[in-house]
Amino acid sequence: MDTVQIRTKGTITLPAALRKKYKMEEGEVFRLIDVGDGSFFLIPLESKVMQSADKVAKKVSEANLSLKELLDTLDEERANYYKEHYVKN
Repeated sequence: MDTVQIRTKGTITLPAALRKKYKMEEGEVFRLIDVGDGSFFLIPLESKVMQSADKVAKKVSEANLSLKELLDTLDEERANYYKEHYVKN
């Protein structure tokens, strides 16, 4: 069993063994769920950006696209969006 201590400004440090085991890194965000009687769960909150990136990577893989093809398409779409929304005829 590991122990932690509340420090200045409420900071706690998770033991290195747990951070390594669960591949936790500085800056990760967690959800704290109070289950009563002073007990709580600390649950990693995966960023929306990473979730979206994983979805994009899966779709790119399924479509058998190269990174260059994906980036070229994104550039084309960005240019089209700019023309549609910002260029006056």
